[in-house]
Amino acid sequence: MEQMLLSNDFGTEDTYKLYRNVYEIIHPTISKRNISNYKIIVRDDLLPLRIFYPRKISNMEKIIVYIHGKKMNDTMSRTYTDVCLELVRRLDLLVVAIDYSFDSNDYMTVVEKCEQTIKYLYREFSSINIDPVNIIMIGDSIGASILSNIAIINKNNSMIRKLILLYPALDFMFNTEFPSIVQNSKFDLLTVRNLKIFEKKYIDPKRYVSPLSIDNCHNWPNTLVITGDLDPLRDEALELVKKI
Repeated sequence: MEQMLLSNDFGTEDTYKLYRNVYEIIHPTISKRNISNYKIIVRDDLLPLRIFYPRKISNMEKIIVYIHGKKMNDTMSRTYTDVCLELVRRLDLLVVAIDYSFDSNDYMTVVEKCEQTIKYLYREFSSINIDPVNIIMIGDSIGASILSNIAIINKNNSMIRKLILLYPALDFMFNTEFPSIVQNSKFDLLTVRNLKIFEKKYIDPKRYVSPLSIDNCHNWPNTLVITGDLDPLRDEALELVKKI
């Protein structure tokens, strides 16, 4: 059985009350910061969500589902909160952030957990008459990679209709044949050394599938890719654009 847990404490995740459907996500008692922390149970996994509310929630027709990035050489970062608040402020839409964690999980296990969370959200949003075409998926860095892998897994059922990839990381074998990795990896955050540390800790070569290795992208969702000249992973993003 799938259930939902709601936290009334917006600073920690220690205390939860049980709710049974996603209606409670978009019709809550809103905190002063317009942020709620939830956890859902899907297949015995506890999966955290953070919900960012617009000023008016009476007519909820479009929703953003956001998967944040992760520091390559550090623990999960909470800085995505500012990004989500800015999306809400500018677009006046509800944002659901999947607050995944690697912990002891490898990359593909995280992909599978995020996929199950998205399936749950799509099914529940459909039950309250939100059209899947009005659900926009946004992934940042590793979050963009996770969404790309989910798009591969679900390429035959078109679960994801609209996809925005911000500075995507798309080949965790970190192929140095891409010029941008060599040209731009001298900065503190994304050095080749840090990329290789991430690969060693989280990538299982027997399970990992790079979105760039897929030949058939005919059923790929409508996608906007944003990268930058100085991004070490720029050429991976450009390669995906060529494929789709």
